[in-house]
Order: sequence, then structure tokens, then C-alpha cells
Amino acid sequence: MFKKLLITVAAVVAVVVVLVVAAGVIVYMKVDKTFMASQISRALNRQVTIESIDVSIFSVLSGIEIKKVAISNFKTPQELENLQGKPVDAGDVFVGLEALRFKVKIMPLLKRQVELKELVLYRPVINLSKNKKGVMNIDDLIKAKKPAAEDKKARDKAKQEKQAKEPAKPVSADEIPMAIAVEEIAMKEGTINYHDAEFDQKFQIYKLTTLAYDISIDPKNLEKKDQIKVKLGMGIKTVGAMKTGSVQSFDVTINATGKVIPFDVKTRLLEPEAVLHLAVPDGEITGLQLFNVIAAVPVLGEYLGKNLSFLKEKQQWRGASQNGLDLRYKAANAEIINGRLDIKDANFLFDGRMNTDTKAIDMNLGVVLKKEINESVKAALATKIEAAIKSPEVKKYADSGNLAAIAMKPLLNKDGLIALKAKVTGATKKPDVKLIQPPLGSLGKFVQDNAGSMAVEAGKGAARKLLKEDQQKVLDDVEGLFKRK
Repeated sequence: MFKKLLITVAAVVAVVVVLVVAAGVIVYMKVDKTFMASQISRALNRQVTIESIDVSIFSVLSGIEIKKVAISNFKTPQELENLQGKPVDAGDVFVGLEALRFKVKIMPLLKRQVELKELVLYRPVINLSKNKKGVMNIDDLIKAKKPAAEDKKARDKAKQEKQAKEPAKPVSADEIPMAIAVEEIAMKEGTINYHDAEFDQKFQIYKLTTLAYDISIDPKNLEKKDQIKVKLGMGIKTVGAMKTGSVQSFDVTINATGKVIPFDVKTRLLEPEAVLHLAVPDGEITGLQLFNVIAAVPVLGEYLGKNLSFLKEKQQWRGASQNGLDLRYKAANAEIINGRLDIKDANFLFDGRMNTDTKAIDMNLGVVLKKEINESVKAALATKIEAAIKSPEVKKYADSGNLAAIAMKPLLNKDGLIALKAKVTGATKKPDVKLIQPPLGSLGKFVQDNAGSMAVEAGKGAARKLLKEDQQKVLDDVEGLFKRK
């Protein structure tokens, strides 16, 4: 029995060794930098150059590493033919990466099928751009493919006419010839440069480290296999001041976990849906239009005045792990819940919806100011109330400090902090902010309604005090008369 077991184990080991060696020989014989460059070039319609590739008969186990890869922007077949053997021009680089490492599964390889076990990109630099007509340099990669049987000239002409008339048709799951199963795809220390020529704006994503794992897409079973799990960390910033938009500049760190659902199950079209938790622990923002609009709400200006001016300044935060939001995004519609941003002088809570195409926004916003601001607000209110009281008689008896305390009461929550709730609608570039809580009237109306009655009460108290003083004087005089007798 034991002998049979040993024989069985030995046979299995022998088969595995044979398979590994066979797969290794296939890889070693077929994979070189010319082969890889031509395969990538053919798939992407781009010029590709590779400095070196490390491959051996054991690469199916240890992995294949490709070093110093450069990929150009889109090229026609004729351009690719003319550029063969030439390096990618430095001004035409679409993607450049220091190294790419991948492992394939052995059994599918022997069946002339490639299934990735692991793919890692090291320090890639990706240059994205959109021209003044709104065409991006990746549009050709996300358009549906035409049938191969069509004549090339007719196909190119139809393509140009279609592009001029309507947007590109989304990719369908039915165009994928086989199921996709990848254990993980990773990117380490990546950089993405984006230039929008339409608005002459530049952005940069830096220190981008991502992990897409448990990738499973099966066109025949989308209901169960249509998901990519993701983790990422990155910084994103403006390069130079923005000329348009809802913010002047920003530089924030983002960490995200969640999943992406690539295909819509009902339409079977490539319409990615992202369900993520985003954390924003570090950052700075200057000129956020929403903050400017809040600070400009007239009634808030009356009550809080200069104490809201911090919203117009640069906002910075560091190590704030609680800052972030839960996001569901699909077809340009973003749903935000549990949004939180804590800065030096205030805490913001928010949720709602936004369309990234139309820039339409519908958000609920809560603002809680730090307690240290209370005394400053009260002092400023007292000064304004004092100035608003014109009658000398009312001024004589009304206490502006007490009136300021009364005026502040609607602003305070149960913890004694100034708390506001607002509805934000319109567009991100020019949002409309409507104060919901507290329902404040003008400060002038408050003074009119409260200063007079306070003065009357104060006057009554003074009169009672004077009456008591006169009565005491009479008693003192009577007592003096008795003493003289």
C-alpha cells in the first residue's frame, strides 16, 4: 500500500516536472523582446520598444520580467511599419515603465491559452491627454472593434464618419472571446500626467500604488463573474492654478478599497460601476467654490462675519484618518454617503449626488465650527447689535452682550457648538447654498424684536431699584426725627 502511494506521488511529481519543463521550453523558445514588442504593438496599435527581457525555462515559475518599456500614442499600420526598429520618440510616449513582471498559469499555456496569475508594473509613467475637440489619446483603446472581414478603406471611412456623428459604441461582453481570470494586477509607484487642452488644465496622479485582484469576468456567466476587487493609494494634484472649475488648486492623498463591476448585467455593455470607500487623510485645497459660497450667504455673514472668512483661505489637514466618503459611481453619476472632512476650524458632514458630465450637484451639507470660535462670534455680534441700536434710551438699558448671547442660541447644538445645515444644488462651478438649519432672520430684525423689550425690562428693574432707594430714605428720615426727640 505504502509502495503504491510512493509510486503515485512520484508519478505526479514527474508529471508536474515534465509540464513545467515543457511550458518553460515553450516560453523560452517563443518569448523574447521582439516577440513581446510585436504582440503588444499589434494589440494596442502603438509603437513599442523593449530594452531587455529576462526569460528562462523556469520563468513559468519565477515569472518573466520585461525592463524599460516605451509605448507611443496611436499609430496607423503604415506608420508602425515605417517605425519598426526605431526607438519611441520622447515627445510621443503614451506609457513608459521601468519594468513589467508577470506569471502565467502552466496548464492553459500548454493548450495555447494564456491565463495570468500575476502582473506587476513598476514605476509606470502614463501620459493622458484630451485635445481641444474633446478627443482623448486612449479613445481608440476603448472603442468596439469592427468585423475583420470589412474592407480596410471602407472601414476607416465609416469610422471617421461615425466618430463625427456619434460617440463610440461601448464594448460588449459578447466581444470577449473567453473568460478572464487573473489573480492580481498591481502597479507600484506609478505616475499619471493628464493634460486637458480644451481648458488648458493639467493634473498629476503620483505615487500611485494599486492592486486589482480576484479578477473574474465570464461573458457566459456575468451574473456571478463580473467583478474586480481593488485597493489603491495615491496623491492627486493640480499642476499650476486651474483656470476654470470649482477649485483653484488642490493636492490630496487618497486611499481606496472596494470593487469595480465592469459590465452592466442587463445591457452587457462595458459600463463600469465602482463601489468604494475613499479615505483622504492628507491634503490641501485653495479656492474651493463651495466654501466661498457658504461664506457669502448673507444671513451667515451677518451672524458669523469674519469668523467664516477662514473658508476662503487655503485648507490643510494631515493624518486625518476619519476624512473620506463612501462612493458608488456609474455612468457619470456619483452617489456619496458618509462624507466627512475635518479641518482646523470646522467639521463638514455631507452626502448626496453629483453628475460628473453635467457637473450638476444635489448635496446635504452639515457644518460644525470649533468651540474656540464661540467667544469671537459673541463679541462680534455684541458690537454689531450695539451699532444697530439707534435710540439713546434703549442703549441706556439694553445689554448688547446679553442680546448677543440670545442671538447665538439658535446657532448652537446640544454640545454648545455652532452648527449649520444647508442644501447645495446647481453646478459644482457655481453652487447654490440654501441654509436649512437654523432658520435665521436678519440681525436687524432680531435687534428690532428684542432690544426694545429688553430695555423695557431693564427700565422696570431700574425703576423698582429707585423706588426701594426712596422708601429707604423716608424710613431713615423718620428714624432721625425720633432720635432728635
